[in-house]
Amino acid sequence: MSSSEIVTRFAPSPTGYLHVGGARTALFNWLLARNTGGRYLLRIEDTDLARSTDDAVRQLVEDLRWLGLHWDNSELVYQSKRLHIYNRIIDDLIARGLAYEAYETPAELENLRATAAKSKRPFLYRRPNYTPDQLARFKDEGRPSVIRFVMPVKEYRFFDVTLGKDVVQPPNECQDFVIRKADGMPTYHFGVVVDDDDMKVTHVLRGLEHLKNTFYHIALQDALGYTRPTYAHLSVMLNPENGEKLSKRDRDRRIRKRTQEIMRSSKLSLDELASRCNLNVDRLKTWLDDDTKQLSLDEQPAVMRTIGLRESDLPEIMVHDFRKNGYTPEVLLNFLALQGWSPGGDREQMPLDEMVKAFSLDRIISSNPKFNREKLKSFSTDFYASAPIDRQVAALDDYLQVNDSPLKRATPDQKRAILAMNAGYRVMSEVDEKSRFLLATIDEIAYDEKAVEKTLRKDDNAGFDALAKLRDLFHGLPEWTAASLESAIHGFCESSGLGLGKVAQPVRVAVSGSTISPPIYESLVFIGREATLDRLDKCLGLRS
Repeated sequence: MSSSEIVTRFAPSPTGYLHVGGARTALFNWLLARNTGGRYLLRIEDTDLARSTDDAVRQLVEDLRWLGLHWDNSELVYQSKRLHIYNRIIDDLIARGLAYEAYETPAELENLRATAAKSKRPFLYRRPNYTPDQLARFKDEGRPSVIRFVMPVKEYRFFDVTLGKDVVQPPNECQDFVIRKADGMPTYHFGVVVDDDDMKVTHVLRGLEHLKNTFYHIALQDALGYTRPTYAHLSVMLNPENGEKLSKRDRDRRIRKRTQEIMRSSKLSLDELASRCNLNVDRLKTWLDDDTKQLSLDEQPAVMRTIGLRESDLPEIMVHDFRKNGYTPEVLLNFLALQGWSPGGDREQMPLDEMVKAFSLDRIISSNPKFNREKLKSFSTDFYASAPIDRQVAALDDYLQVNDSPLKRATPDQKRAILAMNAGYRVMSEVDEKSRFLLATIDEIAYDEKAVEKTLRKDDNAGFDALAKLRDLFHGLPEWTAASLESAIHGFCESSGLGLGKVAQPVRVAVSGSTISPPIYESLVFIGREATLDRLDKCLGLRS
């Protein structure tokens, strides 16, 4: 590695699927490395023993691979496997008088904070003067301890590339901070400093929430004789609905809002809701009454099924959410790049290689962008409209890898036909929702009661009457083609005096179960005569 080579890194804590904000951080680090011919490294910061599971790591790595943000280190760096390195350095800091054991319990620390608040001053932890008797008592009690770093009391400053200015912390805000937790694991502040130096990281691009943490990191770098990297803290992506930070909580809020609406409109009691969801009543009540409480990922689907909420109705927050709704990595990366970066020249939609060429730190924007999902869908619509059919099929295949759908039964030629029938679609979930009936078995066809009532039973079963006559017409058609079906239906409309909507819509409900489908003539050809007649018979059986 040359001394001038730029080295960036993405260092997530593995708590499950990758948040879209983390994906943007990874992308900016990747773009900077690729633009300069440098290196982009991946490090797994798995020191939170309760949350950093093997499955969480797998999900995180899977999302990065799906995005195509491949890293340059041949082996992933796991902080949990580097404890011997951290402990050796911490032991040295203790020996040099730059770190020490601290024994305050969480309750004692909270009391210190409360005392400071009453005095209207910030709580700053400084090294306590334990007496020998206190230390002996702590040892006898087996009281757990942490290791704190002695932060020199002075002014700290660094230049932030994104903000374009020096960020300063005055001496009166310095405090000793924890570098090793009671469970023996290093804190974020310590691990990140040691690892960045070991990995020869030259540029740290990370979220704005870490801005003030940088002062801790600078203090450690000075004590350990490390070279300070260039810092760039990235803006916060906002939910345009409420102006708050884009959060996993947004999905839960959408589910809660719909649940409350359904309970009011249908007079559904809490007990009945809990029974239908197979969830604890008290658990549901607490969730409905307290916006800070969230359903678990296992509980959410149970409530969604009960209230008729689909996955595609929820705001996407994790990268996996976008994949499940049928976006492509190209579109998501393009959109994320514009969340806090401008390529110049009013350019927006562009391939990844063009983004690499245009990327530079001085074009990162410090203002907080709003995550406009309608614009993202517009990007996706344009991408699919111009993509070769083989790329569209590949995108459909990827969507089907992470979703259950009858479309999994489709042959490659059938997938091409389905995509052609859905021309103008925005995301693959729309294709699936409109077209899954094409590959469904007759037993899988479920009829929307509202569609049956409005389209078939209304006006004294007028839709059923038309459907029965069309059934005989379809049976006797000499050819089963889109042209012959269109001609037959139009002829039936003329002879019966019915408008096209009064004829085609009952057919659509009969074969699909709903009022939404691809063009009806092409759909009937796809299904085939025999399956169409079977579905019409099943639907006619609903007549009462």
